[in-house]
Amino acid sequence: MSSGVYKYDTKAGERWRIVYDGPPKLDPTTGKAKRHQVQRRGFTRERDAKRALREALTAVETAQHVEYRRDTLGSYLTSWLDGIDVRPTTAAQYRQQVKLRILPYPVAAKRLQDVTTEDLDALYRTLTREGGHKGKPLAAKSVRHTHGVLRTALGDAKRRGYIVRNPAEDARPPKVRRTELDVWSAEQLRTFLTSVEDDRLYALWLLLATTGMRRGEALGLRWEDVDLDDGALMVRHNRTVVEGQPINQETKSDAGRRRIALDPQTVAALKRHRVRQLEERMRAANAWEDNGVVFVREDGRELHPKQASRWFADHAEAAGLPPIRLHDVRHSYATVALTGGVPITVVSRRLGHATVSITLDVYSHVLPTDDGDAAVKVATAILGGQ
Repeated sequence: MSSGVYKYDTKAGERWRIVYDGPPKLDPTTGKAKRHQVQRRGFTRERDAKRALREALTAVETAQHVEYRRDTLGSYLTSWLDGIDVRPTTAAQYRQQVKLRILPYPVAAKRLQDVTTEDLDALYRTLTREGGHKGKPLAAKSVRHTHGVLRTALGDAKRRGYIVRNPAEDARPPKVRRTELDVWSAEQLRTFLTSVEDDRLYALWLLLATTGMRRGEALGLRWEDVDLDDGALMVRHNRTVVEGQPINQETKSDAGRRRIALDPQTVAALKRHRVRQLEERMRAANAWEDNGVVFVREDGRELHPKQASRWFADHAEAAGLPPIRLHDVRHSYATVALTGGVPITVVSRRLGHATVSITLDVYSHVLPTDDGDAAVKVATAILGGQ
């Protein structure tokens, strides 16, 4: 059959199909290229079929042809989620993004190979205007997370030869405006720590304040990774929440797996915490759950990350301090360190950032700067005492 547009009848009325020669395929038996004819059916209008034929022939001529697929964006994303090999936390985030922010919208019903950059831009505008929980507009950062999932998923589709180009590469999600971080000053951190001195988890609160560790890193810390004699610890594990359930996993990046030096006060607090934990273990006897974790309940069971955040909020309120998230203690640590003159490379390494540029992007506004002082120092270095 020669290339062209052909009419055929169905119960729903007349339809059109296109026939054309796609890129030759190798015969597995002979190893020689053989003719590969492609058919696509279901066009309701002749002009649509003719346009599709022109586009297909152009794709063949420019070596951009892909096999025709009936998958919609929604069906592709659903199958893609089943096959991705990522960390459980990442998979859960992807599933939530697809379920809540892509599948409910018209673009999900569009054929995968027909999705355009304009379609994705329209989705982002809708999410910004009315998407999200109970129809509330989504923040720009949340929409960019959706864009990230689509870019990754459609990148995989392109790599597998399902689509010619990734429409998300040129899409324009909303820009994130820089917002001021909610942080405590050094004095407020001191007030908080003074107010929780008698808490059985005092060492946890102090460790977070003096190292900037993430909540999950502190709750995943094991005694085998703490060297109280040397005054240091290794960050190797992370305790987080996936779809409501706490799980333990290894730190995901090389930068995240790091050695952190400890100050004498924090070392002393960890030593006291160790003694307290051994006493609790003796009292619990056979009921003790031995998992080697530093911060646990009185019977050895590991802490739920969200419970730790609730306890922190209660302590902060009792101390009469402005409410911040437990994660904001990390920001507070970084702010105090940088304004106190600790080199940004050191702060970045202790925080576990992959690059110093990440630290600069988040905390550049708190770095001490004196433009006038800089002008004098440079001029003096060049001109001397003139």
